[in-house]
Amino acid sequence: MMKSPAATEKKEDRRVRRTKKLLTQALTQLLQEKQINEITVKELTDLADMNRGTFYLYYKDMFDMLEKIEDGMFEALDAIVSLHEHDDVSQQTKPILLDLFRFIQDNQEMCRVLLSPHGDMNFLHRLNEVVREKCLKAWPNIRKEKGEADFDYHYSFVVFGCAGIIRAWVNRNCSESAEKMAEMAYGMILRGSLADV
Repeated sequence: MMKSPAATEKKEDRRVRRTKKLLTQALTQLLQEKQINEITVKELTDLADMNRGTFYLYYKDMFDMLEKIEDGMFEALDAIVSLHEHDDVSQQTKPILLDLFRFIQDNQEMCRVLLSPHGDMNFLHRLNEVVREKCLKAWPNIRKEKGEADFDYHYSFVVFGCAGIIRAWVNRNCSESAEKMAEMAYGMILRGSLADV
């Protein structure tokens, strides 16, 4: 009996997802030891136990693979923030933080390597820009009342403080719950940056 095109496509999709997952796991492991420009396709595919031709079905090179992984993470982060876009601005920080920490917990291995010394500085730069844009929307009163310079200081405090908390948490294997971390980060933001907003 012949399989329907839809069934074949579904099976292929599962196979593609599994292949990309194995490649991503291998890349994550290698990035713990070296930077992306030091990793070869052969080294990656040997570790993932597949041939180089399979890699080239999906990626042009190692940089393309890393960029596609990062793009997927940014899409997921954008979707998280979009869930809260219609919430009351004064009430949305804590729920966004909780969803953010849950996302990091679910992707802790990749987050750990991207935030490590072997990570991609472009990822941090892109993350910085995305968060800045969201902060501009979420805290318009800081920018209007205190001016551009004060907004930059508030924003820098929040972003680099949260990045430090996240880095420390993933380095501790996310041993505390996402709920506890979101509560802690929210409390620090509230006390240190938004108390007079």
